[in-house]
Amino acid sequence: MDFRTVINNQSFGVRATGLLVRDNQLYLVKSPEGKYYTLGGAVQVGETTEHAVRREIKEEIGIDVQVGPLAFVVENQFELDGNSYHQIEFQYLLTPLAEPAGQLEEGSSVRRCEWVAFSDLVKLDLNPSFLKTALAVWDGQLQHYMNTDKERN
Repeated sequence: MDFRTVINNQSFGVRATGLLVRDNQLYLVKSPEGKYYTLGGAVQVGETTEHAVRREIKEEIGIDVQVGPLAFVVENQFELDGNSYHQIEFQYLLTPLAEPAGQLEEGSSVRRCEWVAFSDLVKLDLNPSFLKTALAVWDGQLQHYMNTDKERN
């Protein structure tokens, strides 16, 4: 069971996200609409965020990872399809232990995944958008961000 509460059209949950990094590149998922996002998902009740990020990466792209430091804690507040979401997200730096799959399946759609240079992140429609600049200059200290994007895919 996911660590999530839903009341009417409002959802509150806890997520673990993997920032898969190699050679100053970030591994991202691309939606059919051309938006980019990171890998990860809901933490299950009784599960640590570190375990959740390992599990999510294995489920989504089929590889094991070395979990590095917790880089960012993000409070996501957004609306999507008439529903309001508030999520607390733990973003870990990850090192891939194998080559990740070039795609992942979400529901009935197959989404392409790709490595993107840190310097090219600013050119993308990336969610959360703070990663466009924050990742390249991350100083090794845990940082907190508010992300209030109105639409998310």
